[in-house]
Amino acid sequence: MSSSSLEYPTGQPQPEATLDATRPIGQPLAPMHRVSDRSVATAPMQHAVDAWVDSMAQPCRCVFVFIGNAPHLAEAFSEGLARATGHEVRQRLMAVAAAATGIQVFEMREDCFLLWSPDAEAGGRYGGSPSVSENIEQLLSEISAEPVRFEGVVVLPELHAGWIEVSDPRTLDAAEIDLILWTAQQSPTLEEVRAEDWRAGYRADMAIAVRAWEAARAGRLQTRWQPVVDVYAGAATLYREGRVHLGPTPEHQAFLAPGAFMPSLERLRLTRPFDRCVAHQVLAALRQRPGANMGLNLSAQSARLDHWWALFLEVLSREPLLAKRLVIEIDCARAQLQDAEAVRDFCRCLAACGCRIAMDAFGAGAAGLTFVQACKPDIIKLEAAFVRRACENPFGFESLKDMLALCARLAQRTVVDGIDREADLHVAMRAGAQWMQGYYLGGAQAPARPLATAPHAAALRRSLPSTDDTADGPTGLASAAGAGSANRPRAHLL
Repeated sequence: MSSSSLEYPTGQPQPEATLDATRPIGQPLAPMHRVSDRSVATAPMQHAVDAWVDSMAQPCRCVFVFIGNAPHLAEAFSEGLARATGHEVRQRLMAVAAAATGIQVFEMREDCFLLWSPDAEAGGRYGGSPSVSENIEQLLSEISAEPVRFEGVVVLPELHAGWIEVSDPRTLDAAEIDLILWTAQQSPTLEEVRAEDWRAGYRADMAIAVRAWEAARAGRLQTRWQPVVDVYAGAATLYREGRVHLGPTPEHQAFLAPGAFMPSLERLRLTRPFDRCVAHQVLAALRQRPGANMGLNLSAQSARLDHWWALFLEVLSREPLLAKRLVIEIDCARAQLQDAEAVRDFCRCLAACGCRIAMDAFGAGAAGLTFVQACKPDIIKLEAAFVRRACENPFGFESLKDMLALCARLAQRTVVDGIDREADLHVAMRAGAQWMQGYYLGGAQAPARPLATAPHAAALRRSLPSTDDTADGPTGLASAAGAGSANRPRAHLL
């Protein structure tokens, strides 16, 4: 893979790169010129012209790049910001194309672009090969590396890309353009309901998302490893889940836990770039600790087989011993039913690589059982609220017992999460739990709330073998988004 050009078939003349950015939507691109007086054309010339015209009707593969949140930016901020976002994405695409040979950028609309090479034929080897998926992933990484800034406002574009077969982009008519726009758009979320304060909420979520992405790029992500232990087998560790916290900044002095920023990313549909960054950090940690088993927690929104995961999946398929030490946790707390099929396919692919699959926060959302039945995980992790309610009243205790019985029929292992106090440990053991996780059992620091109050709490904790996360895993990792991506070769697309 060359670091200076985009790959595409060679051997044919290539027209000069063009950008028709001012064409109104629905209007065809500049008409092509052809010989109109056949009587003056020689036979060889006419044959060449006819062959060239016929080639215009042949479908070819194009990469589309779509800004999914352009309407939201216009409504929550301003039309000017939405247009500025489209302009910035277009400029970044043109910079990528400028480093290549024969790549052209076409603007279908202010939020949709095509990257095309005249030599990329439909059905060719370029559309389906893993290396090309990695190329599109790198393209997405490059054009989303920096937030968009406009008149003091900082936002993140929601970008996705893929392959589409069209006729020559220079001759598209209005119907073909509408088809491209329809294909490029993702399915709308079914839960999106615009409340009266929607704009304020969107702006607040975007501020948190920008902080998360800037922390990832600046290396201010801290991964705190929390063990999943068997309390009946000397606190043997099944694996250690990495929980990513945002580091402090001059404006924000405190660390930000996943529960404080991941819901914002999910509401904005911006989880995939962030989860991708964390995923490559976990791979680095697995290499640093050859004997450790580690857990990667992903939003259900991120768990789909698209170009954001091309390199990650390629690494796992190439290194099965590494994959066997990785547990993929799918957080189904806020999962939507319409995502179940995509998550199932994602989990099947990872399981085929050798990873174990866990469903996290089971019982927190309405879609949890559907996801478990579809994905057939190796591990189910109960939502922490179950152990809280079990400590409060008999009904909560019976509910915990019933959930443990149900989970035993659905997966090989069940983990009770939220063991943050001595009382949590005792009630979970009485309910029949074997595998547990929480601040009381070691790893990540506990939140600012009371833990065990009994005088023998420290003695009980000391009775368990140490589960300090320095035993087989690092306590913090540098970001893979900044220096790592800067040293990677540029994208090769077509």
